[in-house]
Amino acid sequence: MKALILEGIKKIFISDVKLPDCGDNETLLKVSFCSICRTDAKMWFQGQRDMVPPRILGHEICGEKPGSNEKFIVWPASSCNKCHFCKTGAENLCEDIELIGFHRDGGFAEYIKVPDKSLIKIPETISPEIACMTELLSSAINAIERVDLQKNQKILIFGGGPAGLMLGLACKYFGAEPFIVENNPKKLEKISLICAKADIRVSNTVAFDKFDAAVNAAPVPGTLLDGIHKLNKGGRYCLFSGFIKNVNIPSDLLNEVHYRQLTITGAYGSTKRQMETALKILETNVQTLRLLIHKIINLESVPEALPEILSGQVLKYVVDLQKGE
Repeated sequence: MKALILEGIKKIFISDVKLPDCGDNETLLKVSFCSICRTDAKMWFQGQRDMVPPRILGHEICGEKPGSNEKFIVWPASSCNKCHFCKTGAENLCEDIELIGFHRDGGFAEYIKVPDKSLIKIPETISPEIACMTELLSSAINAIERVDLQKNQKILIFGGGPAGLMLGLACKYFGAEPFIVENNPKKLEKISLICAKADIRVSNTVAFDKFDAAVNAAPVPGTLLDGIHKLNKGGRYCLFSGFIKNVNIPSDLLNEVHYRQLTITGAYGSTKRQMETALKILETNVQTLRLLIHKIINLESVPEALPEILSGQVLKYVVDLQKGE
């Protein structure tokens, strides 16, 4: 089969590899579509602590069992089901977790082997190129749950890329009021139509004085400082996107956390339950999410797309694994 393999920093190539050998409780999945996450681009550019090359990247996957018309999305994790985190519904923090596209080969290939328990069937109302975005949306749900967002509360989202828009959709699902701030004029223009369709407020400046919660969907350290200053007393800040530079936190900012009893939390990945919730949100926002797709490309075009994704000038690239050169 054909696969795209990351062999090292900025070294990614198409190769012919053998079909994966499935073990017990594993399924061979024919990949239909795999959308490109910014994390994939970051791993190509600088590596990642959970990923050791050579590795087939790609964790936003939709596919079908060979010989079947049933479509599935993939929760990109394999957990032990025994540790404290698995037993308390936080299997994304499993002590022995293995992530597809990180510890295990991912979806930038014609076929992939996945644990049976990671498969989630999708309804016919959702086309596979949209369904593969479920994983990103589920990660957004994890962030929203981490800040315990309640109905009618206001949340500030830094960044109007795919992650920021997914966070906005998740907020709407929970009945909260999202506000996205995006400083890039070109990106702001691109997402304005999407936000209008989803009834999400967006601007290049922050419209309110105080928010109940804030989350960064941009890897800029300044979003932590700005976000904390914009929180109400008792507010919550979620680190959703990893920072690209070291953050120097001044003591007066830590005092703000102390005196106003703020909470800073993190969100990484998602649980299978959150994937299932994301699928429900997806089903009612198919046309909106279709606007996120910048371009559907073939596997050979992925290396050219990765630097574009890191530039922040495009929204979502989706890879059609059945599309030839």
